[in-house]
Amino acid sequence: MAFDAVRGQPAAVDVLTRALASGRVAHAYAFVGPPGVGRKLTAVEFAKALLCPHPMPLTSSPLPGGEKQGEGGMVRVNACGSCPACRRVEAGTHPDYMLIAPTPPEGRTSGTLLIRIEAIRQLEQRAALRPAEGAWKVFIVDDAGRMTPEAPQAFLKTLEEPPAHTVIILILAHARELPATVLSRCQVVRFMPLREEEAVALLQARGMDEDTARLLARASQGRPGVALAQDPAAWLERRELALAILAEVGADGAAAIFKWGETLGRDRARMEQLIETWWLWHRDLLCAKAGGDPRLLLHGDRAAELTRQAAARSWEGLVEGLAACRDAWQALQRNVTPRLTLEVMLSRLALGAA
Repeated sequence: MAFDAVRGQPAAVDVLTRALASGRVAHAYAFVGPPGVGRKLTAVEFAKALLCPHPMPLTSSPLPGGEKQGEGGMVRVNACGSCPACRRVEAGTHPDYMLIAPTPPEGRTSGTLLIRIEAIRQLEQRAALRPAEGAWKVFIVDDAGRMTPEAPQAFLKTLEEPPAHTVIILILAHARELPATVLSRCQVVRFMPLREEEAVALLQARGMDEDTARLLARASQGRPGVALAQDPAAWLERRELALAILAEVGADGAAAIFKWGETLGRDRARMEQLIETWWLWHRDLLCAKAGGDPRLLLHGDRAAELTRQAAARSWEGLVEGLAACRDAWQALQRNVTPRLTLEVMLSRLALGAA
């Protein structure tokens, strides 16, 4: 059944099932939390529960603090997950359901992915109509932080005076991604990274062996959706490349920096992945130098190497390494060329390691 598919978010599920059971469903929600923890999945399951003509009891695990779902005389509702209405929500074809996501500029297959004002206007037009089949109209705005500057303002009237039986769900990573005027008109539902064992179990259920599942659960920082979006072998290959580049820069200096700038300097997406890998490696180096619990290491399979490198590095050098990664990421977001970004960052990392 629907909400039973959501893992590691009992507090969020409890907020939504209580609203369904009491009939006090808010007209707008903001699902706030990091990507890959089940925000969109929960939004879709909530849409199913609102539109399903055959709701059922919820059977998922107890909530924190010992309270069990369904106690206190309250019937928690859940979509059946198998009726035509549920299947059409899943397929995105239900007439009372609409999913909006960032897209390239109109008429193009590439370009910056944004939610433009035209999409918000379309939502407003459909929201003004009566439900075609169900009791509600449900609109999910995925990655709502990617709205163009004028889109949130256009959205305000719909949030202030929502049509009857309309539910709007905004999915975003941070509350500050949207103006306070928009967020204040939504009920905020928080989503948290999964605990390691929950993430490992979910990844194993998707076919990963335990060692790979544990490694990716840590590397994705409790975001199994992020781990599932990448090939484990490709992730390991990317990490080995990132560490090999650092070793080569440390040994050969400027020659290696210019070599890798020429080799990788045209691939912005690959650069972002490598910067993230270097950032997390330096995070682990700081953890190892501080004598932290090995279980905190994201790259736990390389614990001995991390301990050895951390002992040879100064605190200042490690902090400078993190700063170099942060500045490189920000430079890419400001459209600095990948090659210049890489060369400057590797120069700073080499100095920090000296």
